[in-house]
Amino acid sequence: MDQKRYRVLVVDDSIVPRTAARAMLGVSNQLMYVGEAPSGSDALRAVDSLKPDLVLMDVHMPAMDGPTTATALLAKHPTARIVAWTVSESSDDLLRMMRAGCSGYVLKDVGPAELERALLAALRSESPVPRRMIPEVLRRVAENRPLTAPGTASLTSREMQVLRGVAKGHTTKRLAKDLSLAPPSVETHLRNIFKKLDASNRGEAVSTALKIGLITLADL
Repeated sequence: MDQKRYRVLVVDDSIVPRTAARAMLGVSNQLMYVGEAPSGSDALRAVDSLKPDLVLMDVHMPAMDGPTTATALLAKHPTARIVAWTVSESSDDLLRMMRAGCSGYVLKDVGPAELERALLAALRSESPVPRRMIPEVLRRVAENRPLTAPGTASLTSREMQVLRGVAKGHTTKRLAKDLSLAPPSVETHLRNIFKKLDASNRGEAVSTALKIGLITLADL
């Protein structure tokens, strides 16, 4: 990452989490709090005016909840990065937010350093998800996998290596080291994978690959 400070908008219907997020972002050298919104409709207006690099968004909000807001926001700003910000460890909530196009998921019990790592990972397209939630999410994905013939998307052997590494939760840096590639080459392969699988982030790519049989739980 360069020395740019990335602009973060906090969206939550409760003032306590908004205040906590503001305080944690205030100690970061790479992230900058630029504003907050107490509702989904306010968030849409705030994104128009503040143009944040990333939106930290609550899942459960009245009127427009997190998935509804994320869907509406991304329809207007397709390149926006959204990270779910919640107390919920429900796999249903995580999957709903990821299907709405969120780049990652972070729990509200994290400290400043972990929040910063998650948000920077999302800015690097690394789809941060709490490790303790991954087994349940993968189980849910596997249970709901339709009987689709494998190979409905054609990935190169190198793209499959990258995809399997992504499924194991490896970062771009780790993938580059394991595959003897430069990090920009890994990012190029990731973009190709996303395009072929019609995915917007790593979590969605792994979910789609599981559904169509490109990878199995043994690859995880």
